[in-house]
Amino acid sequence: MSTLNLGLTDAPVSGVSKVWIQFTGVEVKPAGGNAIDFMFSPEKGFDLLSLQEGTTATFLNGSTVPAGQYEWVRLMVDTSPGASYVMDSTGQHDLTIPSGAETGLKLIQGFTMPVGGVANFTVDFVLSKSLIAPQGLSPDYLLKPVLRLLDNTQVGTISGTFMASTLSAQSNCGTRPPVVYVYTGAGVQPDDIYNPPTGTTDMDPASSAEPLTTATAALNSMNDYAYSMAFLPAGTYTVAFTCDPDDPTVDEDTLTPDPIHFKIYPQAVAVTTNMTTTVNF
Repeated sequence: MSTLNLGLTDAPVSGVSKVWIQFTGVEVKPAGGNAIDFMFSPEKGFDLLSLQEGTTATFLNGSTVPAGQYEWVRLMVDTSPGASYVMDSTGQHDLTIPSGAETGLKLIQGFTMPVGGVANFTVDFVLSKSLIAPQGLSPDYLLKPVLRLLDNTQVGTISGTFMASTLSAQSNCGTRPPVVYVYTGAGVQPDDIYNPPTGTTDMDPASSAEPLTTATAALNSMNDYAYSMAFLPAGTYTVAFTCDPDDPTVDEDTLTPDPIHFKIYPQAVAVTTNMTTTVNF
């Protein structure tokens, strides 16, 4: 047997103040075996916007499962009316999850549970790529989930601060906080989250250099803007920031790119397992 711990974290999204999703359980699928259910009683609900900068919520803690290879994880969503919702400047709105009733939020990603050991995983809910407000559904929201399953022993963190002179040199900053974007690989030309090629309606994330994740900087005790991006797989990244971040609603509705202006960190950034890499602008 083996012991499974499973947490939940999130990347920020602009334009909303709360994204509440309620779950009824978790399901894991052993290779060659039947799925194993862990039902919640009562249901577990989380404000995804509170799970940033390495903060996590607990799905499973010390759950016993057979050791071996697994094929996927499914987060089972409460599909009751009003169970999940979004709050923005105009109030509270329903959040529709099209796959919720049939498949829940499914991560088709293999992982291994060690014999007699403990495995710690985190589901990274990339909300900036998942939350949209289609014109036909307005003022309600739609969730097209983008999720990553991360082995906690194979990830690191990027964090840093901003010099006042750096922000003052960017005409689009003003009083808006900077948002940091991280891209897989070195020498990547930063692009926004939903940016179809000119003259097309291609919303495929693979069509452009989409960010892996984002982080919104906030003022710290020294009155400096600081940010932290946790749960990054070890590797090399391109890091950039902007003060006019993505508005997924605009992109999804109009199929035109946002006027985003990036300032790129001049060097490739290496993330090391269980370490924090400092990237100051």
